[in-house]
Amino acid sequence: MGDGGRVIVVGAGVFGAATASELAGRGWDVVLVERYHPGHVRASSGGLSRVLRFGHGDDVWHTSSAYRSLAAWGELEQDVGEELVVRTGMMWFAHAEDGWEATTERTLRAAGIPVERLTPEDAARAFPSLATDDLAFVLHEPEAGAIRADRATRALVRQAERRGAEVVVGHAQRAGDGVSVDGARLEADAVVWACGPWLPGLFPGLVHLRITRQEAVYFGAPAAWRASQVPTWVDYDGAAYGTGDIDGHGFKCAPDVEGDELDPDTEDRRPSPFSVERARELIGHRFPALAQAPVVQTRVCQYSLTADTRFVLAPVPEAPGVFVAGGGSGHGFKHGPTIGRVMADLVEGHAAPDPAFGLGPRHAGTKLRTAGAR
Repeated sequence: MGDGGRVIVVGAGVFGAATASELAGRGWDVVLVERYHPGHVRASSGGLSRVLRFGHGDDVWHTSSAYRSLAAWGELEQDVGEELVVRTGMMWFAHAEDGWEATTERTLRAAGIPVERLTPEDAARAFPSLATDDLAFVLHEPEAGAIRADRATRALVRQAERRGAEVVVGHAQRAGDGVSVDGARLEADAVVWACGPWLPGLFPGLVHLRITRQEAVYFGAPAAWRASQVPTWVDYDGAAYGTGDIDGHGFKCAPDVEGDELDPDTEDRRPSPFSVERARELIGHRFPALAQAPVVQTRVCQYSLTADTRFVLAPVPEAPGVFVAGGGSGHGFKHGPTIGRVMADLVEGHAAPDPAFGLGPRHAGTKLRTAGAR
């Protein structure tokens, strides 16, 4: 399929918005359809922040993708005139000398991505309070940080519009190989379905995702805990991650245990007592000075999980010109710009589909986020 045709992208989360912007920049006539609003709270891309880190164990593709996306996020910031990336650096809390973090370090070094191994004592100087008795070492990614997620998603949509894309608000449904929006059929040469947790319902038996409830808790903390003062952090074995206070929203702690299954349209977004208690337990253990910090807000979102935590970026069999982008699996946001390019290449026929991101059932594999499991 050549450049410059008409394409419909359904879903204005980070995967869809990045795909729409990339295709519009390549000269396509793009219609971006969103049921609610770009950056809305029901989307997997919704929310205040997402971790931007490059380490993915021994997975070279995701490591390189995340690092390439850092430059692309910077280009988006220049284009829209808004700071989207909070450049804090990031620390992995390693519980063993030969665990996930050691593998990650080797992969980062082989890729030429800046990384340094710190003693727990050296790492403790980066925080006002850090308990390190159970840590073997700390892996520091100095160029990593966090992304203002809802703002970044909306910025990608604005960029797509500047490049000529049309944004349509409405409820899209499959209509054969095409799309109907609020009952009206739209015609196009290609369709990209990037609907996150709604994909299994649109492609039953073809897109295999488990949609789980996930919660983040924000604690009121002194100014010394702002993101400009402390690094973003991930505890792989402890199944938790967080950031310093970004824009006054509070010190973030997200327990990364996979939650109960969730319906994104009907689920009540009130926090569960378990997540609040678990987050308080986590920060009380790791950041003792915050043990009594008040909860100032909570956020409930969802993961769209594949069994191996790799994405779904694929053409739909026996449906020429129809593609699916999803399965972010709780770590997809940072890769948004790279995913946009991958999907644009698939639409244009410039690249063959990668079987690692194909449709159909998968075998459970090493988690690319944390070791969190039920």
